[in-house]
Amino acid sequence: MKHLNSALKKISILALAIGVSWQLAACGNLGIGNDGRGKTLADLPDAKIPNAKTPVAVLDVARIEQSYQRALAVAQEPALRQQIMVRLADLEMARSEKAQLDAKDTRRQYDKPIAMYNELLQLQNNNATPAKGIQADQLRYKLAKAMSLDGRNEEAAVILDQLAQSNPDSPFMAETQFRRAEKSFADGDYAAAERNYDAVVKGNNPELQQNALYMKGWAQFKRGDYEFALKSFSGVLDQLIGHANGPQDVDAALNDIGPSKANLVKDTLRVMGLSLSYLEGAQSISDLQVELGGRRAYEFLLYQQLGQLYLDQKRFTDSAATYQHFVKNNPNSDFAPSFSIKVIDVYQQGDFPSLILPAKQDFVERYGISSRYWTERKGAIGDNALAYLHQSLQELAQYEHAQAQSLKPANKVEATAAFGRAAKWYREFVQTFAKDAQVAEMTFLLAESLNEAGDLVPAMEAYEQVAYGYLDQLRGADAGYAAILIPQQLIQSARSLPDNRLDEWKNRKIQNALNFADVYKTDPRAVVVLAEAANDLLQQNRYVDAKNIAERVIAWQPPAGGSLLFSSWLILGHSHFETKEYSAAEQAYIHVLNLLPAYGKTPGAPTAPQVRERIAASIYRQAESSLEFGDKDAAIAQLLRIPQVTPDTEIAIKAQYDAGVYLMDQEKWTQAENVYTSFRKKYPQHALAATLPAKMVLIYQNQNKWQQAADELVVMERTSTDPNIKRQSLYMGAELYEKSGKSAQAIEQYQRYATQYPRPLANNLEAQFKLTELYKAAGAREKRNFWLQNIVNTHNRAGAEKTDRSTYLAASAQTEISQASYDEFSHIALTLPLKNSLQRKRSAMEKAIKAQEQILSYGIAEFTTEASFKIGEVYAQLSRDLMDSQRPNDLDELALEQYEILLEEQAYPFEEKAIEIHQANAQRSWKGTYDTGVKRSFDALAKLLPGRYNKAEVRLEVSDEIH
Repeated sequence: MKHLNSALKKISILALAIGVSWQLAACGNLGIGNDGRGKTLADLPDAKIPNAKTPVAVLDVARIEQSYQRALAVAQEPALRQQIMVRLADLEMARSEKAQLDAKDTRRQYDKPIAMYNELLQLQNNNATPAKGIQADQLRYKLAKAMSLDGRNEEAAVILDQLAQSNPDSPFMAETQFRRAEKSFADGDYAAAERNYDAVVKGNNPELQQNALYMKGWAQFKRGDYEFALKSFSGVLDQLIGHANGPQDVDAALNDIGPSKANLVKDTLRVMGLSLSYLEGAQSISDLQVELGGRRAYEFLLYQQLGQLYLDQKRFTDSAATYQHFVKNNPNSDFAPSFSIKVIDVYQQGDFPSLILPAKQDFVERYGISSRYWTERKGAIGDNALAYLHQSLQELAQYEHAQAQSLKPANKVEATAAFGRAAKWYREFVQTFAKDAQVAEMTFLLAESLNEAGDLVPAMEAYEQVAYGYLDQLRGADAGYAAILIPQQLIQSARSLPDNRLDEWKNRKIQNALNFADVYKTDPRAVVVLAEAANDLLQQNRYVDAKNIAERVIAWQPPAGGSLLFSSWLILGHSHFETKEYSAAEQAYIHVLNLLPAYGKTPGAPTAPQVRERIAASIYRQAESSLEFGDKDAAIAQLLRIPQVTPDTEIAIKAQYDAGVYLMDQEKWTQAENVYTSFRKKYPQHALAATLPAKMVLIYQNQNKWQQAADELVVMERTSTDPNIKRQSLYMGAELYEKSGKSAQAIEQYQRYATQYPRPLANNLEAQFKLTELYKAAGAREKRNFWLQNIVNTHNRAGAEKTDRSTYLAASAQTEISQASYDEFSHIALTLPLKNSLQRKRSAMEKAIKAQEQILSYGIAEFTTEASFKIGEVYAQLSRDLMDSQRPNDLDELALEQYEILLEEQAYPFEEKAIEIHQANAQRSWKGTYDTGVKRSFDALAKLLPGRYNKAEVRLEVSDEIH
């Protein structure tokens, strides 16, 4: 009812304003000829320019009235008298109005003008022809006005009814209907009031139409016709501010119409709000727009009015729903953000905490930087909306962050989701308010939320922005440190997941560590992360970078802790080593070794032996560098330095060994012998010791120390597991023992070789041959003969493996072996009884020939000619022995002669055979073979056929003279 009473009060004020309009209309009738009923402009005298110095006389109303009274007294014509009476009545009306304005009480002031107008109407009724220019409708209008101003409303209403009935086309009809409507409205006859107001609205009086339309709406409202009332009130608003081009022009339109009409707009909106509240609320606004045939610029004022009305009535949900309805139906309106804010304000006033957060979230999503609203306006959403966005984003982010923290211990899944939501709002704040004073803090909180949510890459980027983009004094160091830790997490996950960005995370971690050390030097963590970066660079084989960073840690001020120095010297050593700065690496490793007792117990730290190995390796590489430059002496010196500096290292062993190799290359045999002799004493069980015998063999050989060389070969043969090495060592050892004069050792090794290694055949036969020679030198004929026969047997069994050498050795051995059967044959004498001795002789002959024929089978010319000679000699020997055999003592001369003939017959074939064989052997000379065997056959033939083969040599003299 508060609003309704206020509205009624406004109506009474409006009536007062309309009363003033009566006075304005009356003043317009003071001049004669007004309304076209007096003289025309043609009747006026010519215009003259007044004298500026001439004062204008001020006419007194009383004097004017006296003039009209005098005129009335003398006037005779009825029409003229009526005109004068009208002027006098109007003057009296003016006097009454002034008196009313000046009066301090409410007594009647209009009795005289009322009486005068009644008199004039009576005259009109009595005269068949009214006075020119005086109409009954005009007189009734003035009479009704006087009565109304004097508070005699019922009488005034009767007069107005008479005017409406008698003069429906009167120019005063609009105001008449308006007065009648007001009377009906005041009397509570809202139907009649609506009809009369509607008549005014449909009339031709613009000044009254607007007010009539307004009051028509009130009449409809009073009748409960809210939909019709809304249309009427909308018509008022259309007239007052309907010319606005859009909602943004409404305020300008209100300023243009002035304060009084602006108040009328407010009153109209207020009653429309009431009407809407009695209908369907916000939905009725939408329906109204459809009824009106289009949306109005002032539509938002209706929502605003209705929302506020609901709020004043404590109808919070209806108020919020009203604002939401506007936003839903006008999402792109300039007023949408402010209405969304009103929704939140309503929830806050109504104490609906569960609705506030979703409403703020909706606000951000509708108008935030990611929204279409923002995009279309390029961020120009209004200062108020921007400020509210600033506040809402913080509140949303902080709420979700707090929720996540509370959920974190109990429910990690929900906590992670809450952190993700918080990150969303923090991110939007940062993107929206990039230059805000809080952006560094909000970016840090964004990073924290992303980190907790497991969204590590964006978290890392946000930390980096805080640390190095904003250089935030409060949180920069912590952010920078976090930006180092996150890549490590990514590295760990990349190792277990198919992530191809592992190298990227490694490099990101290193870069962030370097940035941290550069920007936050005073932070105690700076040197720590720098040392870690050096280690990471080393792991990536970026040795130059690792070296530079390690040197920074070592030079850090204030000095880094001992453990960091220890690791940095170690990294420096490794880096120098990999960049081939071996001398620097050696010095770095020495620092590591010195720090090792105090700081070498950390996990992953090298042991003292391992560090010494690295020192040894550094020296070893220095030696290799010297070798690359061709400075073998320097290389040897470096290698021999290693056993002195790090004697217990594996590299020291290899270094001493290699030093010996390079000494051998330089043929410094004595020094090489000393190095390897020392090596044997110090490292007798080392695997390399097993390789020394071969080297010592070479060293001793080059010093003509044959026995020592042979002794080394014995060791090789005994210790080697390689059959070939064992075999070769045995043979070579035998040779060297032979060379050193150690025949017994040589025979023992040759014999073992000939027995154990039948293959390769050539070496086996050579070993047997060596045995025959050694036994020959020792005078051990039987043993020599054994090995000679063994050579023959070995060759004969060789099959396809036979070689020219094996054949030669076999032929040579067989030659020597066959000598025994040849000698046996030669030494058998033919004695009596001849038959017996001849049988033995013939048996020896066959044996001797067979042995020589075996020599012939080898086809070696050197031995074939000798064998052929001996075969011929066997036959010749037998022939001679037959002829020289012992004669029986009991033969007479004839018998003896016959016996001689018989012996000749027996001896001749053998002699012939001998000649044949010697001739065949001698003929080899024709093919270029003239060795001892061939020569001896020639000598034999000279004896057997002296006439042919024993002629004196004839020398022919050749004259060089020219005849």
